[in-house]
Amino acid sequence: MDFKSLFTKILLFISLFFLPTSIYAFSYYSTESQNFDSSLTEQGSTIYSNPTQIYITQVKTDSELLLRDPARWVQTLYYYSITRLHFSDLPYTYLLDENGIIYQGRKGGIGANPELKDIDGSVVIGYLSNSPTLSNRASESLNEMVEEISYNWGISKLLTVKLNIVQEEGKLSTVTAEETVGEFLNSIKESLIDWKGYEEEHLEYKAKIEEVVHEESVQIGDRLKVAIKIKNLNDYIWLTDRDPIYISVKDGKESNFAINQDWESFSKPVSISEKNILPGEFVELEFELEGKVLLGEASESFEVLKFEGKPFEGSSFDVKFSIERGDKQLVEVASPRYNFVNIRECRWYSCKVLDSADNGAVFVFEGEEEGWTKIKFGVNLYGWVNSAYLKKI
Repeated sequence: MDFKSLFTKILLFISLFFLPTSIYAFSYYSTESQNFDSSLTEQGSTIYSNPTQIYITQVKTDSELLLRDPARWVQTLYYYSITRLHFSDLPYTYLLDENGIIYQGRKGGIGANPELKDIDGSVVIGYLSNSPTLSNRASESLNEMVEEISYNWGISKLLTVKLNIVQEEGKLSTVTAEETVGEFLNSIKESLIDWKGYEEEHLEYKAKIEEVVHEESVQIGDRLKVAIKIKNLNDYIWLTDRDPIYISVKDGKESNFAINQDWESFSKPVSISEKNILPGEFVELEFELEGKVLLGEASESFEVLKFEGKPFEGSSFDVKFSIERGDKQLVEVASPRYNFVNIRECRWYSCKVLDSADNGAVFVFEGEEEGWTKIKFGVNLYGWVNSAYLKKI
């Protein structure tokens, strides 16, 4: 076997063994594969928010060694950012070299704010080159990367910028983004001439319901507490600063056990907002169901979603329990003429209507006066119904 053939086989083996990872269609070298000393970063201080814009900037160097070795260039930027600028991590989300190879910058990935002054929610892409014109390979990789990021996260704003780093003795360095003009801007525009941006997010969410805990029964008129534990199965962070994550009745139906004013709507008992869930992390939630329908076996199906009609894959779960009488006297709505009754604040038709109930609804009997029955129609909620439209059971 000749040397050239052997060398080709070795390169092929190395490329397969050290294949860069990706959470999108484009591939990149992760911070782990680049052997960054992660103990230097302060991941606990990372701030996350939904990305709303993409910044593209040029990164130059005076070192011929770094120009010939982009991987070392990325590592040098990493250690310089932490040890000299005193940042918690790189101020770039991704770095791109002239060969079209992409390197992960900031460990938190998309959603991790890259410490630009007065700017949140940005994805920063740095082009490693002293030339203001993108190479063909870099242009292809940039197109793929920008298209995939903007499509997934719903980004319609893109700017070509210059990053200005301000260093002061004894103070944390700051980075400001300034829109740029010239050859680099023109090269970016030419490369992304067909890019239009996106207004809506297109991420595919996957979850695992690790645990659902609740009592097996509840007395009518009381509440059943439900505790759930959800795991993020995606390779990207769940961000909730723009769109909350909801627990919803399956298919968006209104629940028979909804608690008015406590639930966020009659189909959504609780949501996650202003909290971000990293890949592999768990989030725990609690909500309550009210035992206010017919006695016996009861159940409700739920799912996790951010957008109507788009539940998280693998996120459905059932809550099955029984509603028991206990030692309570009960009454059932029986209004054949109207098929419903009004629950009023006091004992007369001129009194304020607090709620209404359909035929067959069952409530706790609290007493009767002058042809009106006092009922308990919720936790600490009492009202009056004309006794002619109720029967004791």
